[in-house]
Amino acid sequence: MHRGRILGELWGERRVPGLAGRKLVLCSDGAADRVVVAIDTLDARVGQPVLVAFGSGARNVLRPGPDNRDLVGDAAVALLCDDED
Repeated sequence: MHRGRILGELWGERRVPGLAGRKLVLCSDGAADRVVVAIDTLDARVGQPVLVAFGSGARNVLRPGPDNRDLVGDAAVALLCDDED
């Protein structure tokens, strides 16, 4: 997991069926100094610091349990952080 900040929402005309109804956001990944696309189930706002989970951790944020291998996505907002720097 890495701490980052929400940069904005990502809009797309078409999405794969596994992403239907999911909100996609652009996040800074402070640890790797890059921008990533993450699935947001917590309604984070632009500028808010968040904790982003990657890989199997992201799948567990979306649906806990061992039967989540079918989920599409490699990054998910796992926690909304305070606005402290």
